[in-house]
Amino acid sequence: MCGIAAIFAYGKAAPTIDGDELLAMREQMFARGPDGGGQWISDDRRVGLANRRLSIIDISPAGAQPMFNADRSLAITFNGEIYNYAELREKLIREGRRFQSHCDTEVVLELYATRGEAMLNELRGMYAFAIWDRDKRGLFLARDPFGIKPLYYSDDGHTLRLASQVKALRAGGKIDNAPEPAGHVGFFLWGHVPDPYTFYRSIRSLPAGSSMWIDEHGARAPTTFCDITTLLRDGEEAKPITDNRELAERLRSALSETVRYHLVADVPVGVFLSSGLDSTAITALAAQQGGILRTVTLGFEEYRGSEADETPLAEQFAKRCGATHRTVWVSRGDFEAERDHLFEAMDRPSTDGVNTFFVSLAAKRANLKVALSGLGGDELFASYPSFEEIPRTVRWLRPFRNWGAFGAGVRRLSAPVLKRFTSPKYAGLFEYGGTYAGAYLLRRGMFMPWELPDLLDPDLVRAGWQELQTLLRLEETIDGISNPRLKVSALEMNWYMRHQLLRDSDWAGMGQSVEIRVPFVDVDLLRSLAPLLASKHPPSKRDMAASASDLITPQMLQRGKTGFQVPVREWLLTDESGNRAAPRQWTDRGLRGWAKHVYRHFPNAQLRETNQRSQVRGHRSEVEPGGTRSVASQKIMGHDRACPSKRILVFRIGQLGDTIVALPAMWLARKHFPNARITLLCDRHPGKTHVLASDLLRGAGIFDDYLSYPVARPGELMRPAHMAGLLAAIRRGRFDTLVYLAPNNRKPEQIERDRRFFRMAGIRNFIGMHGFQQLEVKEPGRPMKLMPRESELLLRRLAASGLRVEPEDESRMDLGLGPEDDAAVSSWTARQPSDGDRVWVAVGPGSKMPAKRWPLRRFQEVIVDLINEFDIWPVVFGGEEDRVIGDWLLVQWRRGYNAAGALDLRASAAALKRCALFLGNDTGTMHLAAAVGVPCVAIFSSCEGCELIECIELGNECLKRIGRPEVLDACRDILARNRNGRTVSAVVKAANESLPQEAYAIAERLRRGLAADAVYLFGSHARGDATPDSDLDFLVVVPRSAQSRYERAVAARKLVGDVHFPKDIIVLTRAEWEKGLRAPCSLSSTVIREGVALDGKP
Repeated sequence: MCGIAAIFAYGKAAPTIDGDELLAMREQMFARGPDGGGQWISDDRRVGLANRRLSIIDISPAGAQPMFNADRSLAITFNGEIYNYAELREKLIREGRRFQSHCDTEVVLELYATRGEAMLNELRGMYAFAIWDRDKRGLFLARDPFGIKPLYYSDDGHTLRLASQVKALRAGGKIDNAPEPAGHVGFFLWGHVPDPYTFYRSIRSLPAGSSMWIDEHGARAPTTFCDITTLLRDGEEAKPITDNRELAERLRSALSETVRYHLVADVPVGVFLSSGLDSTAITALAAQQGGILRTVTLGFEEYRGSEADETPLAEQFAKRCGATHRTVWVSRGDFEAERDHLFEAMDRPSTDGVNTFFVSLAAKRANLKVALSGLGGDELFASYPSFEEIPRTVRWLRPFRNWGAFGAGVRRLSAPVLKRFTSPKYAGLFEYGGTYAGAYLLRRGMFMPWELPDLLDPDLVRAGWQELQTLLRLEETIDGISNPRLKVSALEMNWYMRHQLLRDSDWAGMGQSVEIRVPFVDVDLLRSLAPLLASKHPPSKRDMAASASDLITPQMLQRGKTGFQVPVREWLLTDESGNRAAPRQWTDRGLRGWAKHVYRHFPNAQLRETNQRSQVRGHRSEVEPGGTRSVASQKIMGHDRACPSKRILVFRIGQLGDTIVALPAMWLARKHFPNARITLLCDRHPGKTHVLASDLLRGAGIFDDYLSYPVARPGELMRPAHMAGLLAAIRRGRFDTLVYLAPNNRKPEQIERDRRFFRMAGIRNFIGMHGFQQLEVKEPGRPMKLMPRESELLLRRLAASGLRVEPEDESRMDLGLGPEDDAAVSSWTARQPSDGDRVWVAVGPGSKMPAKRWPLRRFQEVIVDLINEFDIWPVVFGGEEDRVIGDWLLVQWRRGYNAAGALDLRASAAALKRCALFLGNDTGTMHLAAAVGVPCVAIFSSCEGCELIECIELGNECLKRIGRPEVLDACRDILARNRNGRTVSAVVKAANESLPQEAYAIAERLRRGLAADAVYLFGSHARGDATPDSDLDFLVVVPRSAQSRYERAVAARKLVGDVHFPKDIIVLTRAEWEKGLRAPCSLSSTVIREGVALDGKP
């Protein structure tokens, strides 16, 4: 299994091949072939082949690609497996051909040399390849009959490019990205994009069972060499088999043979085993072949122990077959961790394949490169409901198929009503249900044709529908077949299986570097079974399983069809904490919402829905151009300083981070109105995943009471009932003054609306409604600019209203944490495993906005590196919704605590204080860590102000550009300074035991008062020097911007006060400490009080 790419500049005017383009195409497909990569460009640079290799047959270097024949007249890049290669190789050897390897790729090359295009009729397997024929100056392409392996090409009239993935073609940067209407319409019609279309007009898929020749005259039309419909039609016309024993023997023999061929490999081959009959039969047939049988079962933690849990039955049968079995459990945390990987692997949009992606993950975790799947059994043995429902629908509605106007009229009248309470497909029964093509569209279609203009631009829908010719193509699929069962088989194999199931198996398996083989999807098997399928008594799924092996018991045969259940829809319909989510797309029936969600992840999406993003613009200043306040601004301010405020309402909206950055302004209000009763008014979001400001601030000493109101959607007003209730509550409070701390992106019309509302509530004095500063909006493509802090802007507004702001007010982030908060942390840690007295590192991997999430895998990798280098103890912080990913990370790290959802906000703050570092996304947890003085490595995107909840179009590209090395270096920089000492959180252990609380207080005062990077505590046995290896009681590290050493020392002494700590206070700059210098200013408390410094300055 491989990823292939090629460029052929066949036109005389075509530029020669760009090697970097070919390399970019190849490396886009790294997951398809992590075992090796090769590239070849002809001497005239008119043709180039490239390959990524997953070594399975002849894993030696002799199997590397691109591969040449002996005289180098032929070159090939090949993807797939030829299961009968050994027989073909022996035949070619008898014909005089010589081989340099034992690889199936070389067999294909030599077979082409002797047979030309006719060689395709001898291949048994799955494949897509390109052969460069030097003598004919042409390129030969081919794809297997079922289309198991993909092959995409783009021809601009001068140069042809091809690859195993659409994304690989686009990675070269030379492809026209104009949208293909048929691809977009086809996706919503089916939930996948039908071949030969893609989302791009310039990219086509080579049809299954076809070949194509390209030379200096350009590309010829694809030629079909094998057609599934023809094989079924031939089976219907074959001599019927009436003998039951012959029928049973042919069935058993054909099944045994296909499994035997699909086990061919030079690496271990496993079987995806569930409790279904398809995988059970394949496992039993594989067991009969001898050798070591390996099976893997995927289990979901959500289903463990329930009726949906297939693992017990699978494990029992694996034991019965003597298999080496492994059950791999997957949780929601794995889904969250793999979400980005899922969409990266999904080369073309699909509403299916998530189950295959995770079962491939299970195979990868079981150290398997190859696994057999039961895919195709339902299409062969008619176990889908469609095999009964479609013929029945056609029989009932056949009389109406010629009454097109009647059916269309019924549909137009009934569709608006039916879609409200049932499937909208019922509206099209009379219009479409009278033919197999129409009935199949009703059965398998995702959105109906008449619904498409509501999703996509009507002109695009019109062009796409015209190009697809869906009903005509469906009729062609069953042309010449009269047997109802075979008609449905032809439809299912050529449409659902080919365009969805097989394509999903390719991208999902290759995304995990696992080759998925499908024994039921085999041309020779179909040729053998087609006459049986066309007989009066065709074999059923149970007949198939019964004939496969005696290992399958009668009880197993009687089990009903369960299907492979995956809790992905439940994961997507709920947030991580289990609360029901309600985004608009999930109000759709079935997989329709998932279809929209998937579609938005792909470039060129044309969905007729506006991205929900808030426009962040600064306000016009309420100061006139000349600098004087307008009359209007004076009225807005309206604060009467002559009348002291008694009852104050502080208005601040937002979540955790918004509350924290407003702390200096909140404390300033308390400072100026020490005797007033102050109430905080904040917004309240539904569900447990959002926090209330009161959860954080109760006990801080700022507010006496709290009011909240339900939040409205962006751009919407509150519901009248909610607004009336809030108005009444404020009136009952009899507030005389409002401190307006609304965010600085508030628009003037919003400010005026708020002022009118609060005046209606009886408030007459307003503080903070003046002095909004307009900020520059980031221009696309321009560097980010340093803007004033939100806390600074809030204080400026309060100052503009007459409140005096002192320097110490600007950085007051005091949460008023006390012993009860520390006790809550101690109680929690007492129930956890010991941290071995290791340094804690806080990790915040979550965010309510997926657009702000750095890939979870990178958090995992960075922390692993820090564990290996610093022996740290990671602690995951976040809300209840982050608990799942926290559990997953701890499993990967094999150490740490998961505090997400386990501690309340104030206890979380107390726990964060114990950490030497915070590493996380742009979240409230980051702000909380900063508020308690923890150095932060915070990961922000460069999309300043985009405010996207989910970055669909670019897939968090800006965040992904932030690499693991730079984040790791930032963490190392902070932890390196802490290597020789203990953090502030360890002060009680490190300080003189007679003064533990005083030591804690001193450390906090020094850190805050000096704006120190950190305060380090060492053992109480200090030596006389002051190097980084010293055992000092205190070490204060201050920024380089600090003033003279004497002034720093005096400032430290003032902050310490009259507490007599027995050892010196060492004051160093950051640079001095990192260089390991001896203390430039080491002053005892006595020396400091006398005002004498070592540098001689008074």
